[in-house]
Amino acid sequence: MADLEIEVCGIKMKNPVMPAAGTLVRDLDSMRKVASSGVGAMVSKTVSTEAARDPLPNLAQVDRAFFNCELWGEISPEIWVNQVLPQARELGLPLIVSLGYTSQQIDDLAPRVKPYADAVELSTHYLGDDLALLIEPIKVARRHLDVPIWVKVSPNIPDVKAMAIAAEKAGADAIVAINSLGPTLSIDVERVLPRLGSPTGYGWLSGPALKPLAVRYVYEISQSVEIPVIGVGGISRGTDVVEMMMAGASAVQLLTAAILNGVETYTRVIQGLESFLDQHGYSSASDIVGLFHRVGRIRYTSPPLIDQEKCNLCRLCVKSCAYDALAIVGDQLVVDPEKCDICGLCQTRCPRDAISFQYQLLPCCNERTLK
Repeated sequence: MADLEIEVCGIKMKNPVMPAAGTLVRDLDSMRKVASSGVGAMVSKTVSTEAARDPLPNLAQVDRAFFNCELWGEISPEIWVNQVLPQARELGLPLIVSLGYTSQQIDDLAPRVKPYADAVELSTHYLGDDLALLIEPIKVARRHLDVPIWVKVSPNIPDVKAMAIAAEKAGADAIVAINSLGPTLSIDVERVLPRLGSPTGYGWLSGPALKPLAVRYVYEISQSVEIPVIGVGGISRGTDVVEMMMAGASAVQLLTAAILNGVETYTRVIQGLESFLDQHGYSSASDIVGLFHRVGRIRYTSPPLIDQEKCNLCRLCVKSCAYDALAIVGDQLVVDPEKCDICGLCQTRCPRDAISFQYQLLPCCNERTLK
């Protein structure tokens, strides 16, 4: 059995999976429910200087996209500090308290949550893209806190990597990447109405559609800073955790999948991670952190090879081949090498791993690795 225990900023966790700040950790009862799923640490919904009044409706699923226009915690900071956080300390998990947003608000909140937090996560969600406004709350928090400060970065600013580098210089101990993407708009075409109740109808995108962007930022940020990176965005399976960690994440957070499929999602994700590590011969979760940084890039060199025994002639690859290079002939899938562009789509469409390619390894383009 692989060892799932990890350590981030001196905080030991029994596994690298945490909830992200949001709906499922909005109060003590919800935090207890998430804790029972086996997560490695607890993260609170964002505490601010007043209770939020969320627009109604504020959550919607459309296809594989998830939208929200929630704000921050719906309970007052007084309730958080006097009731929720003291009891959340008794859950037996490291407690990461999410705080937002401005330097003035952090100046008020940081000393109040200090007795209960193993780490504080600063949300930059509503601070715009002025780097000075994004960095000042970190400096303010550092004056008050001797626990690790994690900074959650938004993909909606011009240069996320520059933000992460600046956050490290300002005193951040870890980067949480990334928050939801937006603003976005989804329209109910039958009612000709927005799906969300914000003043503009706009919201923020999360879920599987966000994952490739999140993985990219985790990869870039983890090469640019010396502090840990926590990966967030689109995680719903154990292999998603693996991908984030291979890209450079020391741990992960997830929320959307657990909202849609229940808090038992955390249990399944943790089990999926453990199963992957065992099946692939890794002794611990830490073995895969940054693994992708140390490999080269590939170039496919010839048309696909078909494993006829695995292929069940489902035709998914045939339907999606824009070059008409694949066809079912008799009881076999065949490739026309003259038509094939070696684009690789068929391999990713095949549900039975029946399609493979020969490839050439190219030199690694990771600057830190090359050094």
